[in-house]
Amino acid sequence: MMQSVKPRVYITRCSRYHYDEMRLSLIKLLDPFGGINALVSSGQKVLLKPNLLAAASPAEAVTTHPLVVKIMADLVTEAGGKVYIGDSPGSDSQDKAHQAAGYRQVMDETGAEMLLLNEVKEKKSHGNRVRVIPLAAELDRVDLIINLAKLKTHSLTGMTAAVKNVYGCVPGNHKKRFHMEHPLPLDFSKLVVDICLAVKPAFSIIDAVVSMEGVGPRRGKPRQTGLLLASENPFALDTVAAEIFGFMAEQVSTIAAARALNLTGSVLEDINLEGLLVDDYRIKDFDRGVVAAGKVSKLITNFPLAWLRNMRYARRPYPVLDRDLCTGCGVCAENCPLQIISFEGLIPDIDHHECIRCYCCQELCAEGAIKL
Repeated sequence: MMQSVKPRVYITRCSRYHYDEMRLSLIKLLDPFGGINALVSSGQKVLLKPNLLAAASPAEAVTTHPLVVKIMADLVTEAGGKVYIGDSPGSDSQDKAHQAAGYRQVMDETGAEMLLLNEVKEKKSHGNRVRVIPLAAELDRVDLIINLAKLKTHSLTGMTAAVKNVYGCVPGNHKKRFHMEHPLPLDFSKLVVDICLAVKPAFSIIDAVVSMEGVGPRRGKPRQTGLLLASENPFALDTVAAEIFGFMAEQVSTIAAARALNLTGSVLEDINLEGLLVDDYRIKDFDRGVVAAGKVSKLITNFPLAWLRNMRYARRPYPVLDRDLCTGCGVCAENCPLQIISFEGLIPDIDHHECIRCYCCQELCAEGAIKL
């Protein structure tokens, strides 16, 4: 519901992943919006769409914590809804990723079903421009989507939260193709915004009980931040989250892209915080990663002159290999959009002359062997 009226964002504290505390916090989070029954009607099919980047354990803070997914599944079921859980990981099979993240156990305990996002159905998006986007055809099997994001830093977009989380609704290799076609942060983020407008999640929640700081979204450090945030508008939700975690708007390219479209929720002053003060929840000294550290200039994202953008592009960080950590698994080569990573024996070699700095290799390396 990305409505034109002033969007609402609600924040609440949750100190740990404990069932009783988490359930009370999520109910409190839903109350200002009328509770779960205002969102879900009896008989509706509801997709819970977590962040399922890769097959990672909950302790790594790579994925949305399974307890958030479990309690939301319980609440939707109590409201009479039929629950599905699904995402298209950046690497690893969907079944393997669901198992590692703890979602398979959630399904066993709640009766929820896995929704495999494999088939493609093209849909038009009227965002930055009219474009046809290959989304998972399985999305048409559900009546609404509840977007369960994880708060993490991101080497390309600065931060990944509610808006970036919908990128998982693009199946399989289409994600790699989009990275190849849109290598610059703002261009890629304009695409992500268009995808979000096409998916239209009914409600979004950010799991920031434990967030990821540093070199996200795969190999950053988990940090206890003790927050849950929710909104009907994912752009407003990310705008508030960025403010809480110390990002400037230009450091989060999905917010910059939303502002370029004058989307409701992309400016903090136009958001209804229900009487809450952002300063009361601000996370101090959060390591916002390479974008906020200035290694990726905001000029890359925002400056309109092509020649300057190209000059600054050449100065963006590029991926390098730590041979001591590399296991030769091949995930980097498999997921490189341009297929410019080759192997000399068991060690990958990255062609930096052809590298577009999409950081897929760094993002998906489970060992942290690729650094910027």
